[in-house]
Amino acid sequence: MSRFSISRVVRIPAGLAVLCAFATAPMVARADDTDATGTLTAGALSNTAPGITPFSLYLSGQTESITTNVNAWNVTDATGSNDGYSVTVAASNPTVNGVAADAGTGATLTLSPTTATANPDNPAPTGPVAVTSPVLLSTTPATIDTAAPGTGQGEWDFPADPVGVTQSLLIVIPGDASAGDYSSTLTFTAAAPAG
Repeated sequence: MSRFSISRVVRIPAGLAVLCAFATAPMVARADDTDATGTLTAGALSNTAPGITPFSLYLSGQTESITTNVNAWNVTDATGSNDGYSVTVAASNPTVNGVAADAGTGATLTLSPTTATANPDNPAPTGPVAVTSPVLLSTTPATIDTAAPGTGQGEWDFPADPVGVTQSLLIVIPGDASAGDYSSTLTFTAAAPAG
């Protein structure tokens, strides 16, 4: 029995000695790399069209001008191309009760473009630049904002006309206009640069 006790006593110190040797050996740092890979797919260049506040005007037999509010709208460049873009507006010929001649001779719409502000989620440093003078609208698209190459990425918000400030859309109603429902459709388009 004493022999059994002795062999156990001898094995425990030998096992502790081996364990202590591993504990005091220097550890070597080992790094291993892995790549995070994926595919980024281009989104779209898009915009929303603003709402236009309806107006009311009493005809006087004279050419009349009235302004009305342009509501908020935005343009988003999610293409990832950084090519820049332009925003244009075209207006259909005005009609009254669906008849172009009833809108009078020389009916016009003029838009004063506003400056965009970055959407809070947009990290891009530079946005589109508004045309600085009022734009006479027609059926031919007129440029109201441009983003140069390398600018305009992300979403850019154009604010609504503030209450009590001059409204952005000037409408001229000729003296020979007929009474009825006035209408003109404004088409806002964001497009990549030509070429």
